[in-house]
This record gives sequence, C-alpha cells and structure tokens, in this order.
Amino acid sequence: MNGCRSAFGRQIAPGVHQVGLWRLRKGGYSRSYLFEDHEDGTLTLVDTGWDDDAGAILRYLDDIGRSPAEISHIAMTHYHRSHLGGLARLARISGAEVSSHASEAPVIEGNRRAHPVALLPLRPYRLIPFRIISWTPLYKHAPWPVKRFLQEGDEVGPLTVVHTPGHTAGHLAFRYGKSVLVVGDAVATWPRRLSAGWPGFNRDDAEYRRSLVKLVHSRPDVVGPGHGDAIVENTAAQLDTLIRGRKFKDARAKE
Repeated sequence: MNGCRSAFGRQIAPGVHQVGLWRLRKGGYSRSYLFEDHEDGTLTLVDTGWDDDAGAILRYLDDIGRSPAEISHIAMTHYHRSHLGGLARLARISGAEVSSHASEAPVIEGNRRAHPVALLPLRPYRLIPFRIISWTPLYKHAPWPVKRFLQEGDEVGPLTVVHTPGHTAGHLAFRYGKSVLVVGDAVATWPRRLSAGWPGFNRDDAEYRRSLVKLVHSRPDVVGPGHGDAIVENTAAQLDTLIRGRKFKDARAKE
C-alpha cells in the first residue's frame, strides 16, 4: 500500500499508521497505531508497544514530521505488557488523555497484576517465553493513571470503541471510519500468517469467540492486529476463514 514508510512503521490506510519494529522480537512484534483526526489534525494512539522508551513510536513520529505533543489521546486495547510498555513515557511527554475499559485500568495503573496465561499448548513454540513471563514478576511496566473509561460505542478522538471481551474482560477494538479496524489481540498475524489470537491466551474462550464473530461480521477493509503486520488486502475474506473451520463451529455449538 502506498504511503509513509520507515524502519519504524508504515501508513496502512489514509490517516492510519502501524508502528513497530520487525528486528525486535520482544513483545512478539507488538504493534501500535496512530490515527489522524481530519477535523483538528491531532493524533490518537492505540497501544504503546513493549519497550519502556517507546523508541519506535517516537522515531516514527519524527519520520513523518509529527511530534508527541500532537497526540491528544492514548487508548489501550487491553492490559498486557506488550501493549503498554511505552505508555508512561508517551503520556508524560505528550500530555495525552489515557483511556481504557474500566476492568483493564487496575493493571495499567499498577494496582493489580495481569492474569497469567495458560502454559499449554506448547505450539507455536515461539510463544513459550510469553507464557512463562506471564507467571513471573519480570518485565513490569511503568504504571500510569487512566483518565477515562471506555465502553461500546464511545468515541475517542476519531475512533469508535468496540467492546470485544474474551482475551481479557475489557478488551477493546477501535474503528476508524467505516473500513479500518484495530483489533488488539483478537487477531494475530505473528507467529502464524493469520490466526484467531494466540492459543491459550484468552481469559474466556466462549466470550472471545462471540467477539471474534462480531469483528468478522463487521467486514472491515483494513485490520490492524496487536502482533504482526496489518491485513490490507482481501481482508474480509481472510477474516472469514477464522470462523469457518469445523473446530470453531463445534465450539460455538456447545456454548
């Protein structure tokens, strides 16, 4: 897709930028998203990556001629470490309002630990370190207060909130216009090419499946996953494959 591109990110749709480094595996190639508000020119950032210094986001802003001071909102999809590492630094230097679902806020603010994920299944093997880390006190994020609690249908900057519980209780997706959807960990394109999140990482699988169906049926043209590259071609058809399989249908039938 044409648009801005640098070593730190790329434009994936008009007014939408995916930020994150492929040379750093920390955080499972976690991704952040910058959205331009066409009304006032400000920026809204969704998630802040793994690294505490928020280096990739700051460098990408510089590459596209923007500054942290232009970020008016930072919205969090959920409380996992790979999505909120750079939050404290970015919020401090930008002065942006930080928002999340109410149930995610205690972890983001450092008042509660994130719930650990399942140690099984072992495959894909590249996820084993993330499973182990979730059970240890290592890699704590720098806490930051959440100023606003988001619910289904709320607006934050140019985005509309979509509540998608299951991965975590307050997991959120964000819609930009009619065609772009950032989905956090509801969909992943790493370490597999395309998958329904990471196996064993959901708090409530039945609730997650309902949220995934909701996202797929919205028929977006562009999807920004929390881990891996954005989906920008044949997007709706690709997402359909996530809910068409027999295993998925059998699990839904038992709910």
